[in-house]
Amino acid sequence: MSGTLVGAQNRSTGNIDRITPRPEDPTTLRMPSSEQSELLATPCVTCREHHLKCDRSVPRCGRCVRAGRECKLGFKFKPSKGSFTRDQRWLKPPRTLIYIDETRGLSNGNATDDISQYDIPVDETHASDQRSSSSSATPPVSAHPPQHDDARNRPPVIVQGQPLPRDNGVFENERISASEVHIRREALEAKSTEPYDMRVRSTTYIPPPRNPLADNFPNIPNLPLKSRTEAVLFRHYIQKLAICLDLCDPLRHFELVVPERAGECHTLLNAIFAIAARHLSHTTDFDPLASNRYHDECLKYLIPMLNHASTVSDENMFAATIILRMLEEMDVPTTGQDNYSHLLGIHAFVNVGDQYMVPGSLSAASFWVGLRQEIYIAVITQQPVKLSLDHYVVDRSFEPTDDYTWSNRAIVLLADVLNFCFGGNPSTPSHWTALDEATLRWSTTRPPSFNPFFYRERTSSPAFPEVWHGSSCHVIGIQHHILAQLFLIQFDPSIPKVGTNRRAAVKQMTHRIEILVRELCGIGVCNQWTPPAMFTACMGIAMFGDQFGERSDQEALLDILKRTEAEHARPTAAIQQQLLRAWGWVPDDDE
Repeated sequence: MSGTLVGAQNRSTGNIDRITPRPEDPTTLRMPSSEQSELLATPCVTCREHHLKCDRSVPRCGRCVRAGRECKLGFKFKPSKGSFTRDQRWLKPPRTLIYIDETRGLSNGNATDDISQYDIPVDETHASDQRSSSSSATPPVSAHPPQHDDARNRPPVIVQGQPLPRDNGVFENERISASEVHIRREALEAKSTEPYDMRVRSTTYIPPPRNPLADNFPNIPNLPLKSRTEAVLFRHYIQKLAICLDLCDPLRHFELVVPERAGECHTLLNAIFAIAARHLSHTTDFDPLASNRYHDECLKYLIPMLNHASTVSDENMFAATIILRMLEEMDVPTTGQDNYSHLLGIHAFVNVGDQYMVPGSLSAASFWVGLRQEIYIAVITQQPVKLSLDHYVVDRSFEPTDDYTWSNRAIVLLADVLNFCFGGNPSTPSHWTALDEATLRWSTTRPPSFNPFFYRERTSSPAFPEVWHGSSCHVIGIQHHILAQLFLIQFDPSIPKVGTNRRAAVKQMTHRIEILVRELCGIGVCNQWTPPAMFTACMGIAMFGDQFGERSDQEALLDILKRTEAEHARPTAAIQQQLLRAWGWVPDDDE
């Protein structure tokens, strides 16, 4: 029987014990030769790091072969017994040595992870002692007793060449000598293992004055805020503006994730400052120029980066562009026009592809906000939606799912309707019928949670019914569904173009449009706790408000437009002027 005899070498006798025949295998380890005996004196580094017993086989030990790990040979160093000559040359160590603590890295199985560096000042008087005794640096010991909390138990990272800091942030002027390090280490090694040890030691430690907030807020400050004003802007974004972006997002990325990411992404942080400052300048007496400074800082980094593939796949930059687009919509009264600059940036991020738009991610949340922003422009300008809708996150089905997905389905359906109404391709009756059936099916299959918890029909005095909802996703879902119905009614191909039946068909169409617009505005007025409810109502007024002939109804519609601009910084002045001319309140040539 051909094979190889493999066994374990007895340390004391050098004999081979437990000889077992094994079949011939290319991975079978040979017995070491006499020249390799020195290498077997210590276990391999890999087994030592994993706290395993090594069989000391070469070139790879048996444990490393079976585990598929890299086997690093260990070496045993023997001290020299000879004496040094007088002309022996010694290296001069620097006055500051760096001690690298690999204990935590070794415990995790990686000697390079979580390595902290410490300054070890070396007194020149001890230099000769260290040259003759050892080349290893002595581990540093903190002057303060360690806390039981894991976060405080980690030694601080100190920049090389700088003095050691105290707990209160004031640096020591004096350096710690090597002898003091040894004394303090011995004192700490003798500490009690009992928690909250209150026994008095020979060396009494008096802690420095502590900040009473240090225990509750150990990471102050967490954001690179330069002033209280920036803190006010940051808070205003979270409390007042994020809700306008998280309408159909159960994870509330723009309220919870974006502020956290802003601590590391300065472009995102400046976008938050810019939108908050612009909103405050439109609704209060806040400095109107503050927003421009933060906006310019964003553009300084964002515009050059849009030409790089790595940038357009960065969801933080995507979210920043969404926020800046919201600011751009507010700037229309100031600039007099909408340049759609950031809307083009949104297109660049969306066109990257599905690989970066994972459901539940910040990129997916940004996509849905960008689609709603695109729909707003498409409605106001009466153009098709230019944002690509061929993405995995887009759902046009009617299968049971959560309410947020149902709302997004209504938004996609409205986008499809707008593309039908304002697209370049000629519309066909079959296409209109398919969209009309889709709106009917959405209404009949949606969850009952979309029903308002309070509804009251309009009477003679109020122009709109009372419609109370409890969730922003229900508000936006129903409103976008109403808008889709309105456009389909307006572009109904079954209405005669000419003939005796046209008058009756147009009258019926106008009556249906008035009912839906009243309901759309009633939802906006009764749910102002979510500002986009008013924005969406203004879209319906802009498109179909001219069909209201009663003065009281016209005044009620104007009131919604004025309140939206005054309280939510949304431009409606141009819409107001168009309606005043359509109603005959002002002459057509009056500027």
